[in-house]
Amino acid sequence: MDLLTLLSLMIATFVYAISPGPGLFAVLAISTRFGPIPAIWVSIGHTVGDIIYVALAMLALNALADLINESMLYVKILGASYLIFIGYQQFRSKGISFEPSSKKSSVIKLLIAGFVVGVTNPKTIIFYLSFLPIFIDLNNLTLNTEVQVIVAIGLTVFFVLSLANILGVRLRSYIENPDSIRRINQVTGVTMILVGVFVALY
Repeated sequence: MDLLTLLSLMIATFVYAISPGPGLFAVLAISTRFGPIPAIWVSIGHTVGDIIYVALAMLALNALADLINESMLYVKILGASYLIFIGYQQFRSKGISFEPSSKKSSVIKLLIAGFVVGVTNPKTIIFYLSFLPIFIDLNNLTLNTEVQVIVAIGLTVFFVLSLANILGVRLRSYIENPDSIRRINQVTGVTMILVGVFVALY
């Protein structure tokens, strides 16, 4: 893949990823509530979800489309339920410090939450299924091209999510007091619930 095509692919991915959606809102909420490190784990989980769809789309575009049509309802229901549950727990928490948790279980939960947002977003699926053939010939793929595409898209998606992370950190610096923490718990909880509802209904 030549440099111009690769840059065009990254620009198209950036435009897609920067548009408002559950991934950006989830990272923004986690960053504002817990700080940048937990939001990075969510971003990584989300990026992994995107990369999986990119890899599958390049391997079997038509077969993937048929599979998604048959199974996406169940994936969306499970993913949306998990996100709503996280949002409900967050909404009910009161007076918790902004300090991020260092527990391994928290990291795993954050990775799973990001991954769920990534793999259950229909916009992601439709985007990669429709736009990859514009940039690459799916019938004449080489391992080198596959790696280039995966790395380019993965880095671009993670970069966009990092921008949301930075915005959340900046918002956090203005609201570090007990009353605000309680309100932020409620706002971020509602945000995660809405992300789950968006995933279920979109």
